[in-house]
Amino acid sequence: MSEASKISFITGLKCLRCGDKYPQDQVLTLCPKCGGILDPEYDLEGASEKLDIHRIEERPNTMWRWREFLPVKDQKFVVTANEGGTPLIRAEKLASRLSLRHVYVKDETRNPTGTFKDRGASSAISKLKELGVGKVAIASEGNAACSCALYSLLAQIECHAYIPEKADAAKKRLIRVLGAELRLVEGTIADAGKVADEEAKRRGYYNCGTFVTPFRHDGKGTMAFEIVEYLSWEVPDAIVYPTGGGVGLIGMWKAFRIMKQLDWTSSLPKMFSAQASGCAPIVKAFHEGMEEPQEWEKPKTVASGLEVPKPLAGPWILRVIRESGGSATAVKDAEALEFARLLLKTEGLLVEPSSAVAFAALKKFRSQGEIDGDERVVVIATGSGLKTLERY
Repeated sequence: MSEASKISFITGLKCLRCGDKYPQDQVLTLCPKCGGILDPEYDLEGASEKLDIHRIEERPNTMWRWREFLPVKDQKFVVTANEGGTPLIRAEKLASRLSLRHVYVKDETRNPTGTFKDRGASSAISKLKELGVGKVAIASEGNAACSCALYSLLAQIECHAYIPEKADAAKKRLIRVLGAELRLVEGTIADAGKVADEEAKRRGYYNCGTFVTPFRHDGKGTMAFEIVEYLSWEVPDAIVYPTGGGVGLIGMWKAFRIMKQLDWTSSLPKMFSAQASGCAPIVKAFHEGMEEPQEWEKPKTVASGLEVPKPLAGPWILRVIRESGGSATAVKDAEALEFARLLLKTEGLLVEPSSAVAFAALKKFRSQGEIDGDERVVVIATGSGLKTLERY
């Protein structure tokens, strides 16, 4: 690899459970020693010496603008469809309805397949291409599988997707159009995950599942860099995030901390987790003071992307919420759908039910006094409603 082609400050992987460290050039999923989640580490001292914010702002407006904090070492392995660089929209009408002065929407519906999952897929598939992986498995409610299928197609990697039978028809169709092998599984995302893991081990696929791979969450973390850049390098007071597996919440918190460590910013936001009342393991664990969520029995919600009974990164999600001074709440399906319609009427924004949960939760956080009227709040609109129209 030439010096000119090196683009990342990644130094290796660290297990969040036992602390063991591993080289970044090994094909790894969970920690070989204890089964914990692996997290990429970066040379922040080197980044501080070599990076100039103003030079970064001159780069193309995609998530790869922040390539130094993504896991791919060599530029030639980057697989991109120009994901990222999505707008931060000032939602003044919505803010007025909620007695808030500053509400922004990070509009991730503008990504290639209509969701922020494209960020994680671009990051992971690029790294797997660099590592020479030829076959991947992905378990998903549909959106992540669509993203994985797209980037696998671009990378010429074989993709095997496992999603619930009840998934939206548009997602099933798109996965097939993008050339992935699709298998429908009875039950929830968790059930699809079990089948994907079994098949990956039996057939030699690399498992790209949520936090099974170390290479997705930093891709979603690029949303934090974009938010702060848009706000002239000021950090918002609060981030409201619809939480299923929690990849975006964790990725953004990591990125916010990196920016503070580099002295690009001087503060950190409060992280607020929004879940559906039909599947709210994080909310329950947070309010009951648990360090790890219990498995949610019989999950059922129209917000299918949030139907994760026990997130693998549950302890990490809870730690982020508490460290940041944030909170967690759950909303009913009817409340989420009401906000989905309201967003369309007031802001012209069509979001899927999973995204609408975050906006309904913002109303609760405000009414409960957990978010003040003068605070600057960013809500993550994770995905387009175009794939979920039958749910409205």
